[in-house]
Amino acid sequence: MMEIFRQFMKQNKIGKTELFHLDVKHYGSFNRDTMLYCIYEDGINLGFFAMYRHWLEYLYFADICGYTPVIRAGKNFEYQEEHAIGGTKNAFEYFFKQPSAVKVQDVKYSYKVMWSSPVHREMVELVYTGKMDHYGYTEKYMREMGEIVRKYVAFNERTSNYVNEGMSKIGIGDGKALGIHIRGTDFRGRYNNHPVFVTEQDCFHEIDRMMQKNRYDKIFVATDDQRILDAFLVEYGNLICCYHDVVRGRNNKSVAFSTSDRKNHKYLLGLEVIRDMYTLSKCDGLIAGISQVAICAQINKLSRHETYEDLCILDKGIYQNQRGFRRGGKG
Repeated sequence: MMEIFRQFMKQNKIGKTELFHLDVKHYGSFNRDTMLYCIYEDGINLGFFAMYRHWLEYLYFADICGYTPVIRAGKNFEYQEEHAIGGTKNAFEYFFKQPSAVKVQDVKYSYKVMWSSPVHREMVELVYTGKMDHYGYTEKYMREMGEIVRKYVAFNERTSNYVNEGMSKIGIGDGKALGIHIRGTDFRGRYNNHPVFVTEQDCFHEIDRMMQKNRYDKIFVATDDQRILDAFLVEYGNLICCYHDVVRGRNNKSVAFSTSDRKNHKYLLGLEVIRDMYTLSKCDGLIAGISQVAICAQINKLSRHETYEDLCILDKGIYQNQRGFRRGGKG
């Protein structure tokens, strides 16, 4: 592990004394006895749960340092509206409660404030996965992030009601559910450092195997691609349950970066993917490709000290090529 640290410092041209960028600011007299840790990351070009994992890693750093965390989403966060949602312009608070009792607006009046630096979360990821990779994880990483969710991350009332009402309508909790998550759209584009696309047929084989082994009453399908959902409906018919009030793509463009005339489109995209993730975490079994949604569903399952009866992650590897991700590209 020390060799990993040395390589990291060499690549980033930083010395040991400045490795963590620990620079305390003094703005006022509020919270005089508390070291506030203000988590702020722009999140440009990040999908929702890539950003969510960044927040968890920053929270882990704050936790081990004994700092009090406060989170504000960056101005380029893809789910940020131009107006307030639920009385706040902080897109993190569109969906979640603050992880502490301190309000974001109090930061500029507080006595001891430390601002997050990407190196903080990068070091957390490096320690627990051995690399800095948006899709990298280990069992220990998942367990640790599950404890961070348990301690710090909670839906606000609007999000909680939306998620719980959605699950109730499709019968999650009524009988045994097998959760499926397959990313389509831009995952078909074979972009560098993105997971190899998992096909419907890849998934059908595992579903059939699990249905024979451990009978499930329903199959919950979460996907960003209407073509994938259509294939599941043809294959499994009335066994399929899913959310119909969501935006899904029919081409190779990412839904996360889509535009629409619907009111609060960006906010709703966030709600929809949160509901998918949490519903997957409430299923009894899970089959998924490598994706941030599937990773975070497992983390949330662990946060409740629960495990899946069946878990199958279809890992076909990561593309290594010269195809840089383009938000509007067709791939």
